[in-house]
Amino acid sequence: PNGVEIKETEIRGEKSQGMICAEDELGLGHSHEGIMIIDKGKPGQSFASYLKLDDIIIEVDNKSLSNRPDLWGHHGLAREISAILNTKLKEIDFSDISLGATVQKKGKEVSELKPLDIKIENYNLCPRYMAIKLDGIEIKESPSWLQERLIAVGLKPINNIVDITNYVMLDLGQPLHAFEAKNIAKIVVRSAKKDEMIKTLDDKDRKLEDGQLLITDGQKAIAIAGIMGSADSAISPETKTIIIESANFDAATIRQGSTKLGLRTDASMRYEKALDPLLTENALKMAVKMIQKDNKKVTIASGLSDLHQEFKIVPEIAFDLGWLDKIVGQEIPAAKSKEILNNLSFILTPTGKDQEGKETFSVKVPSNRATKDISIKEDLAEEVMRLYGYNNLSAKLPLVAMEVPTKNEEIILEHRIQTILAQESKLTEAYNYSFTSEDELKKLNLDFTNYIKLVNPISKQHTLLRQNLLPGLIGNVRTNQYRYDSLGLFEIGSVFLNVFGNLKKNSHSEERLPYQEKQVGIILAGDKNEIFGAAKSIVSNLIYSLISPQMETSFMPTDAHIGYSDKELKAGINVLGKNIGTIAKVSENIAKSNGLKKIVAMVELSFNELLKLAKNYGYKQYHATPKYPPMVRDLAFVIDAKILYNDIREALKNFNELITSVELFDVYSGDKLGQNKKNLAFHIIYQSNDRTLTAEEIDTIQTELINHLQSKFEAQIRNF
Repeated sequence: PNGVEIKETEIRGEKSQGMICAEDELGLGHSHEGIMIIDKGKPGQSFASYLKLDDIIIEVDNKSLSNRPDLWGHHGLAREISAILNTKLKEIDFSDISLGATVQKKGKEVSELKPLDIKIENYNLCPRYMAIKLDGIEIKESPSWLQERLIAVGLKPINNIVDITNYVMLDLGQPLHAFEAKNIAKIVVRSAKKDEMIKTLDDKDRKLEDGQLLITDGQKAIAIAGIMGSADSAISPETKTIIIESANFDAATIRQGSTKLGLRTDASMRYEKALDPLLTENALKMAVKMIQKDNKKVTIASGLSDLHQEFKIVPEIAFDLGWLDKIVGQEIPAAKSKEILNNLSFILTPTGKDQEGKETFSVKVPSNRATKDISIKEDLAEEVMRLYGYNNLSAKLPLVAMEVPTKNEEIILEHRIQTILAQESKLTEAYNYSFTSEDELKKLNLDFTNYIKLVNPISKQHTLLRQNLLPGLIGNVRTNQYRYDSLGLFEIGSVFLNVFGNLKKNSHSEERLPYQEKQVGIILAGDKNEIFGAAKSIVSNLIYSLISPQMETSFMPTDAHIGYSDKELKAGINVLGKNIGTIAKVSENIAKSNGLKKIVAMVELSFNELLKLAKNYGYKQYHATPKYPPMVRDLAFVIDAKILYNDIREALKNFNELITSVELFDVYSGDKLGQNKKNLAFHIIYQSNDRTLTAEEIDTIQTELINHLQSKFEAQIRNF
């Protein structure tokens, strides 16, 4: 284990194929004073058996215990196994260990010992802190039985004090820490100051971030709470007096601190699971008893310090055996359900019977399951079923009435918007994070003071919840602008306002989540000034197709402050006199500060307002299957870029009753067309309800249509 290679060598001229090893060379201890004497071993006996290291070791993966802090100790696992096997658990008796009635003798006088001077600055970060001072300590090797048990589970023995704290942690799941008491007059649990330093037990100097939880002596840090102690307060061979800490820390704080420091320890892995605050006292009692048993001269040198706030108690849970049968899908024997819950230490108080005569209970959750595991009746159902056995359920489908699913108007509308913008307007849908940053908003000249800040952002570029879709779409254009001459993107997503909505954070809290609503964002980017007009055409077509051809879209001048917009080219979007969004050309300065090389126009629409319009004014038309075939003609022409798409569409659609559909399939603008010009290409579908149309008829109407476009819009017809 220590890297020494065993090989053939000569000793006094004789070849030897073996090696006589000391304890440290075998990884069984620290002694190098001499060889290990095996005086009680039997010839042929396994060396592992002689050392009692042949136990069967069961390694349990962390992932299966993430929500079970009670299973991070051997006793917790024993409790679980006893419930599974329906056998009696041998509980540890802590009643004979007293830490509070300790006294010291002064001649004939007896006086109570004073507790340690301890202060907790924030009980939310440290709900409970217990400590006691022990005198008469002698640092030495642990007894062989203790070393053997630690080695068996992969821990290296250090000395009797450290080994006992590790043993208690492994047994009960509660980490402990022992300090050299010589220079500690008081203990203050506080948050670190920015750039505060500490040298940890692994002999590394670590810079602490603001908010990291510390154990201090009132001045300097003596431990990173729940993670690792400092080298300055470590016990040494000369240590005679120690302070043993048994505490309960906020799980999220320990997790964040451990992650930021890149330092995960056996203690931090347990603390971040939300330990039972009632466990601290039993762990401290067990450690003190073991230390005094190891050394009869050890005495308690202080009163017991126990600082804590009122412990959070999970309300008793109403549990109905009839309800359990319904959600499981078959009847579970009542006696079995009660037996399982009792074996898991739940306390059941009968409250009566339901309408079907099934028993009902009020269930008290044991403290070791109440920190993050059991809180609702569904949790109790899971406890019953995992021990009853899912394999014991009969394989049959429940009888459920077939019902027509409820239509979700929001999802239907979202799909329609996606179809119109993607198929008719030829835009590409984008998906972006719901986060943004102060830097992004500054570059867009948007006020970010009222944005919601994330407590634990995934990166420095994602520190705020977005209130519009613009930052993400601008980023999409910036990333892709060199690959395409022009870009057209849209996004449908939620934005988050700094007011409370109707949704609760969870079932146990009255706190509410921020109000969120959906928006539709559209962004166009190109090299020509007609971008703003093209954006208006897309909006008009969206309302035309989504709501009704009779619904007029107005673009009204607005004085509203749109931080990123051009002073002139901005407008409110009105339908039926109600504002449903804004449209604006991004100003040159904003485009430059955001690294945009193209002319950009942005549209923001309220999804909720579109939903209201669709519900109140949208229409459905049903048509019989056509009896006669359609005929298609394609038509392409160049017009002024300022002419709206909607005006062109109306002119084509209403020109002749035989024109049943008009589909835009291409839009182009470029130097070849001339300045402020655009090319539009349409599929024009002709169809009659009473006859099959002839090519001559269609050609005649098509010629008349071309003349109409040339007259009304000065269109220049292009050949395919």
